Amino acid sequence: MMTDAGAEPLHRFPVFRTSNPEELRHFGSTLFGAARIDLGETDRFEARVNLITLPEIGLAFGATSCDLAADHFAADFIRLQIALKGRATTAAVGVTTDISQRQLAITPSGTASRTVCEAGHERLTLRLNQGALLQKMTALIGVKPRGELAFQSAIGADQPYAQGLCQLLQFLSRQLDSTASRLPVAACHELEQAVQIAFLWASHHSFSHLLERQEKQPASRVVRRLEDFIEANWQGAITIDRLVAEAGVSARSIFRAFDRSRGYSPMAFAKSIRLRRAREALMSGEPGISVTAIAFKCNFASPGHFARDYREAFGELPSETIARTRR
Repeated sequence: MMTDAGAEPLHRFPVFRTSNPEELRHFGSTLFGAARIDLGETDRFEARVNLITLPEIGLAFGATSCDLAADHFAADFIRLQIALKGRATTAAVGVTTDISQRQLAITPSGTASRTVCEAGHERLTLRLNQGALLQKMTALIGVKPRGELAFQSAIGADQPYAQGLCQLLQFLSRQLDSTASRLPVAACHELEQAVQIAFLWASHHSFSHLLERQEKQPASRVVRRLEDFIEANWQGAITIDRLVAEAGVSARSIFRAFDRSRGYSPMAFAKSIRLRRAREALMSGEPGISVTAIAFKCNFASPGHFARDYREAFGELPSETIARTRR
């Protein structure tokens, strides 16, 4: 997909841009639950916020040109804050956490907080629903865990799971910012779920130990059953929740069974089915057919990634398949 070169994240979803401190306080209060905003030197001041809200997550970009401190009322979502430039801190329940290139910070839901940003700070903020995360956790381990899902406030940016989460958010942001067509609904749903699961693995929480626990491998017939299910439902979103409901075992058991008996994941199998269906469509000879249209029709979030995967699978680019079919 083509994006605007040098553009800031989520530039297609602006909420406000202002050089007026009072206007910033108004936006902060009415749109983001800010009880108070204090600013440092306001000469040539500018604040910018972009935000998109998806069914289960939200993603925002924020930037300020001067020192800024904001007190926030309790929100009904968890915040994960990722520094893109400069440094900030966030404080909640008596704990102050750095937001920097070295560390990501989590603010729990239902808690008032205070954020202090240095001049020039830019960051991504991921909004997550506590109930949706608990649902994903239940799917991963196969049973609803007892107790509250509580998160530690910091994630080391150098941790592999944290790096994977950040890369996934960057990919999602780029696709949402694409100047091409809107993301397919199923692909967007799958990306949302991937972000939630990546967050559960990257963060440190009260149920982290349950993710590491070993489970008995399910029978091989479960893998065959899920392959049949995926092949019959490839046009929809292939989510963990659907696979767990179909198989009757935990998501971890499903992934381990696929890896052991097939050497690939259920999502990789779904991609292979979609690639095969895309090839059939590209070879149909229908007039006006395009690579982008087929990529989206087959639930690929990025036509560029689709073309790369297609070439790896079939030894030629999708555009070459179209050209060869038309000869």
